[in-house]
Amino acid sequence: MAGNVQIIRRKSSRVQSNLKLRFDYWLLLAVVALLIVGMLMVFSTTFDDGLLIYKDSTFFLKRQFLSLGIGVFGIILLMQVDYHKLRDWSIIALVGTLVALIGLLILGEVSFGATRGLSAGSYQPSELAKLTTIIYVAHWLSTKGDRIKDVTYGLIPFAIITGVVCFLIVIQPDLSTAGLLALTCLTLFFIAGAEMKQIVVGGGMAGGVFLFLMLTVPYARQRVDDYVAALKDPIEGSSYQLRQVLIAFGEGGWLGVGLGEGSQKFGPLPAAHTDGVFAILGEEVGFVGAVLVMALFGLLLWRGIRVALQARDSFGFLLAIGVTCWLTFQALMNIAVVTAVMPFTGIPLPFLSYGGSSLVSSLLGIGLLLNISRDANLTRSVQAPRRGARPVAESVRENFDLWRRDRRSHLPRSGRRR
Repeated sequence: MAGNVQIIRRKSSRVQSNLKLRFDYWLLLAVVALLIVGMLMVFSTTFDDGLLIYKDSTFFLKRQFLSLGIGVFGIILLMQVDYHKLRDWSIIALVGTLVALIGLLILGEVSFGATRGLSAGSYQPSELAKLTTIIYVAHWLSTKGDRIKDVTYGLIPFAIITGVVCFLIVIQPDLSTAGLLALTCLTLFFIAGAEMKQIVVGGGMAGGVFLFLMLTVPYARQRVDDYVAALKDPIEGSSYQLRQVLIAFGEGGWLGVGLGEGSQKFGPLPAAHTDGVFAILGEEVGFVGAVLVMALFGLLLWRGIRVALQARDSFGFLLAIGVTCWLTFQALMNIAVVTAVMPFTGIPLPFLSYGGSSLVSSLLGIGLLLNISRDANLTRSVQAPRRGARPVAESVRENFDLWRRDRRSHLPRSGRRR
């Protein structure tokens, strides 16, 4: 009898271990593929600088691998924690982020006219601010229910929360990151069920502020002027950086000149390993390779939305949507910049651009998506044997009606679980 009990316990333990690995593998596959491409592009765009400056062609690649290791370790840690506990830690994380952003203004080192990094520029608080702000806003919105439609409970506190974080990022100055964060949070506010008039007012005010800053901050105004001049005269009016980006894509053609064989990274294109990595990708692997990378980001978007729709509560839904929007918007902004669709912003391409802070924060966001995905799968596995139990995805879709902007609240009230 005792032997049978031990066998049952071992089988139960094995089943539980298998269930813990039931997360979204398509999402993981998309990220792994992007990381492989990213590491190849980091080496391709930095081996010459590493050799000339540090006598080591793999210097920057090894630093990127170190950041990758930290990010993967962070994912493993996140997978050990119930993501619902983040609700209790969200305010502490946000306060810590605000302290780091303020400390950056006092202790940070000035580089290229901006103060964005601590510890010799190796740590950028604004990258972590994206993640912590999304966590806090997702928690805050998930507790409001119908009250989000009330200006005093919805728009005003939301504007204060996001405005303070964005202000501290703007004065670095870093308008592009602040704009990305504001756009992501406003999207969450809309999806959470805010009235359209609140979105119009909030979006209009934010847009007006950023337009004012773009026209008054010298470096931002210069980028806008360069872009406008390029629209008027693409040949003579384009800025130097924009011309080099277009040359890179033009040289790449359909299939590219070969991985590592591009020439624009050897001086002509500034910041080829960060802001301009997609242009070098287009030069070396061509239009076909660039489209495949965009398809990987499309796969990430699809699986991220699917994870959100499977989440068993409003916090998980909004958190997954927030992370997915952040990474997707950031990728779109970077690709739009290097294809001359919008002025230069300085936004890195997630998983591909060189930069430890960006890579680590992006991987932590993926860790949250995998955590939410596993939680939904575990819940489904537990609910499946019960008679009459509905799939979690159907239950969530009923609560989060994304397609009809009617008078009903799109989120369940705080504490309500399916």
